Amino acid sequence: MKTIKILISFFFTATCAMASSDMNTFTLKITNPSTANRNGEVVEISDCSQSDLKSQGVVVKDSKGQTIPSQITFDGRLLVFGDFPAQSTTEYKVSFIPSNFSETTDTICIGQIRHDMQDDYTWENDRSGYRLYGPSYRAGGGKVSGYDIWTKSVEYPILKERYDGHMKYGISYHKDAGSGMDVYTVGPTLGAGMNALMIGDSICYPVAYDKCEILDNGPLRVTAKITCYPENIGNDGNVVETRIISLDRGDWLNRTTVSYEGLSEEKTITTGIVVHKQNKRGYSIDNDKRYLAYPDLTDNPDNGNGVIFIGIVNPQLPDSISYVPFEKEIADGVGQVQTFATISPDSEYTYYWGSGWSKGGVKGMGTWLKYLADFYARLQTPLEIRIE
Repeated sequence: MKTIKILISFFFTATCAMASSDMNTFTLKITNPSTANRNGEVVEISDCSQSDLKSQGVVVKDSKGQTIPSQITFDGRLLVFGDFPAQSTTEYKVSFIPSNFSETTDTICIGQIRHDMQDDYTWENDRSGYRLYGPSYRAGGGKVSGYDIWTKSVEYPILKERYDGHMKYGISYHKDAGSGMDVYTVGPTLGAGMNALMIGDSICYPVAYDKCEILDNGPLRVTAKITCYPENIGNDGNVVETRIISLDRGDWLNRTTVSYEGLSEEKTITTGIVVHKQNKRGYSIDNDKRYLAYPDLTDNPDNGNGVIFIGIVNPQLPDSISYVPFEKEIADGVGQVQTFATISPDSEYTYYWGSGWSKGGVKGMGTWLKYLADFYARLQTPLEIRIE
């Protein structure tokens, strides 16, 4: 597995339950109140933020004294990765260390901007990879708007190698060389979970991104701030969309928070998955509007490419979810299964979207639907965190 050297800094505020900043160790207790085990999960501790300890580093150890994977995010939050059995408490020791401390840590989540490939922003974790097209692609007349998928069957980062092989050595990333490939068709659609505003029944598709800033780059989370091009939305000119997209180790789904600058009134916001002609009726909509799902048979089902399972989970239930057919076929797409909600000016909309692969750990549609339902339940019953 590939590794990188990381330098970790942890910032503490008076809101944390420590007596004073000269204490160099505290206890972190994480309780799982639910009846379901939560294994291989990244937990975010947000009680702490920037203060006078920016000259310090941090190391996290479990009850056996073993160092566990951790990360400090761009906004000063502590991430830890572990197993959290049902209705039990897991305890860690967090120690401050000299700022020049470094240790070898597995790189699981990572993103890159490929300026040699139309400014693609591409990112991955141990489960899946994704792509969003950039300004060079748009300037060249590209029309793709939605999220693209890179299937994966290995847990280590592979996308840089795929791009380099494709660009430098003619090794097509559309063929599986043992780690997965690109066999998903997006076109001018919502692709694998894109969001967009609507005017009436029409979707205002954002084409590519304008700016991309990678905020976190592993080992446990990759985060990017995406700024889209100004668009005219109804009577509002120069509406700018911003997305914060993050992907954690062990998750099949990305977290995306969307906001808009320049809106003067409420608008309908939709998220969706394109339905391709290879599987016109395979989509599934949860009766309680918690999630939607679609098994994509890839752009060439007869080639043994497996199945890509795609899903969207709504932590706050949308107004409705429905299948919307296209008037005519678009890049093999015959329609989209979409959520519909309302977003107000100066507000945010958060949802989760992502994918898994039949050759990369997802055994079938039943397994995928259970994962989406369990993920929703996880959001509704957060882990309880206590600092002593």
